[in-house]
Amino acid sequence: MLCSHSYWKVDRRIEDNEQVYEENEQFIRMYHDRITTASDIFQLRDILDITFKEMSGRTGFLYLHTTRGVYSFCTDAKPDRLIEIYKEIKHQN
Repeated sequence: MLCSHSYWKVDRRIEDNEQVYEENEQFIRMYHDRITTASDIFQLRDILDITFKEMSGRTGFLYLHTTRGVYSFCTDAKPDRLIEIYKEIKHQN
């Protein structure tokens, strides 16, 4: 594994007739040939770009632009290292 970056997955469910939100910390992990999340595996050849949009406060959204569409991940830390490593690998290929 080259690096990892945390993100928050929000699960919603109904309990006692009320909507309940539960946040779970997950990790995006980058390897030489793929990026994995809690629910997906993306081959690096299928990733077109990785971007980050900072929101107010410390949170923001990390976007994986892939051949299957754009996937967003809520994070409370800038993913500079993840993006840097991705660009280095893509530049080598």
